[in-house]
Amino acid sequence: MFETWEVLPYWLFITAIISASRTFQCYTPSLQQRIMRLLYSGAHFHETSALAARQFGTWHMLSTIVQINAGLFVHDRGAYNVALWSFILTLLHFLWERVAERTVGGRSLLAAEVLAFVSFCWMMVQREVYVGYGSRENMSSDTLYHPHHGEPYYPGPR
Repeated sequence: MFETWEVLPYWLFITAIISASRTFQCYTPSLQQRIMRLLYSGAHFHETSALAARQFGTWHMLSTIVQINAGLFVHDRGAYNVALWSFILTLLHFLWERVAERTVGGRSLLAAEVLAFVSFCWMMVQREVYVGYGSRENMSSDTLYHPHHGEPYYPGPR
């Protein structure tokens, strides 16, 4: 019964909503310092400025766009890979800040790391289901294929 359910696109939309809310927080003057101090609790004052908050917000807005695109076109190899890489970069960034720089801490950051880790693992496990590993290279360029099922698509009556 559950074999045909595609839940990953909905998960990507949820992560996009969370990322968009972080963008809003980073661009709201009254919340900028609070969110940056919450996430980067070990950083010095000049490292958590309003400029840093806006840059972080821009990064989250780009992540929102990538995740929405991947959710809409989950069977497109390019959209899938870019979303996968966005989660890898998120994990690498926070891991670097936690281990090497020691600027991060707190529960909200741990939640962001867990969200990125779960998304990354889920996308890696489901990669073959959504985009396949080698199925698209063997497809003929003169035949159209259904973007969600990979079946030949013939427009019009046949």
